Amino acid sequence: MNTEHPTAAGYRPQVAIVMRSYNDRPVIRQTLERVLGQGYKNFELWNFDSSSQDGTLDIIREYNAPERIRLNDSKNYNPGRILNEAVRTVPGEVLVFINSDATPESDDWLERLIAPLADPGVGAVYGRQTARPDCRSLFVKDTERAFGDGREAATWVHFFSMANAAARREILEQYPFETQVQYSEDIEWSYRLRQAGLRIAYVPEAAATHSHNYSLRQSYKRHFGEGKAEAWIFRQGELNTSLLRYCLLPFGMEVLRDLSWGVRRGSLEAILHSVPLRAVQKWARWQGVRAGMKNHAPA
Repeated sequence: MNTEHPTAAGYRPQVAIVMRSYNDRPVIRQTLERVLGQGYKNFELWNFDSSSQDGTLDIIREYNAPERIRLNDSKNYNPGRILNEAVRTVPGEVLVFINSDATPESDDWLERLIAPLADPGVGAVYGRQTARPDCRSLFVKDTERAFGDGREAATWVHFFSMANAAARREILEQYPFETQVQYSEDIEWSYRLRQAGLRIAYVPEAAATHSHNYSLRQSYKRHFGEGKAEAWIFRQGELNTSLLRYCLLPFGMEVLRDLSWGVRRGSLEAILHSVPLRAVQKWARWQGVRAGMKNHAPA
């Protein structure tokens, strides 16, 4: 992995940092301060807010100029459309994408994140995410498993996260984001880059604190949406979407991993939370992929 300092490598592109937000008042001030306090200074911050109603927008206006604040309607929000709008309207050789609730953990986060893009064979890069102190046990475990040193996710069909990521402008213009999916637009986009022969780089040193405590209802909605998106992303038959392989076996394996993790960490909460959470997640995902397959038959 290339962790060379970009200044030493002579790679100092003009960067546009695109921060999306919606009702993130408890954490956005810290995120803004950490972003604006970066050691790498050749950047502009652009805020794309989904008409927050909790005071988030007031905080953004404390830190950014009006001409670099864009509003969109949360009721009609489509992530691909907003990301494409950002690519069209903000300047910069490199675009960095950071969610307003993903707080950089160091003042060299930005330079570490963009460093791999000096290699023209790298199409996109994403940084590590770590759980917040109030994160529930199993969501901590999921965050560690998905990110960590990157070895676990490297064995999956594909993984990427736009909550803490970057790409060069020419790549973003050549490969626009898909607007037919409402979830997992970052997975769909980066998977197309891989299929085109570009590498996806993971930089664990470019870490941001980012996690959510989803209720069972919220978990169902999210995983249904992600399953529906997977029907489109992997429509060439990359996944076995049978009830056994897509739902039942993953449910059993995840519960076993949860129990093992909970015992090692001494977390009774993880042990008790496992079965209801995984049942909801895996069932919702299978229902979502079935719904998506009705609209997106294999090509």
